[in-house]
Amino acid sequence: TVFGILNLTEDSFFDESRRLDPAGAVTAAIEMLRVGSDVVDVGPAASHPDARPVSPADEIRRIAPLLDALSHQMHRVSIDSFQPETQRYALKRGVGYLNDIQGFPDPALYPDIAEADCRLVVMHSAQRMASSTRTGHLRPEDALDEIVRFFEARVSALRRSGVAADRLILDPGMGFFLSPAPETSLHVLSNLQ
Repeated sequence: TVFGILNLTEDSFFDESRRLDPAGAVTAAIEMLRVGSDVVDVGPAASHPDARPVSPADEIRRIAPLLDALSHQMHRVSIDSFQPETQRYALKRGVGYLNDIQGFPDPALYPDIAEADCRLVVMHSAQRMASSTRTGHLRPEDALDEIVRFFEARVSALRRSGVAADRLILDPGMGFFLSPAPETSLHVLSNLQ
């Protein structure tokens, strides 16, 4: 599955993914789907270490026009947010995917997730906070065990809440989500099976 990345924020680290005006975002999303993306992953807030916080209300304000325009293709839309309020809004709109950089840590959201039929991108982050920081230092030799433990616990919690295993996509997290040292990400990538 190919994900096209669309960031609705001015401080995304990747300039080419930024679309700040609603019309430009809609045009970019439609073009991504036309040229071969299976899914458009929409990020209403940046998650890099220098990103400014964005409230759930602002996230919803940013994604609403795009969801309106793509209402006939919601199964091809992913919302990338760790904010439960934004996630609930996206679920009510019928998106095909939720992508959470914290890996869905809030059990209060699980009943809503279980009732929906979207897929979940469950991301591991060594830092367990809203966005990445420059202070986490997961060592390469510890990374795989940490990631496996995280996914065992999180998948178990989601499954106990009624989320089917085939709805889960596991993302080991890369870059600052593991460590500022690139060796950690390279070690994880070279050992994925």
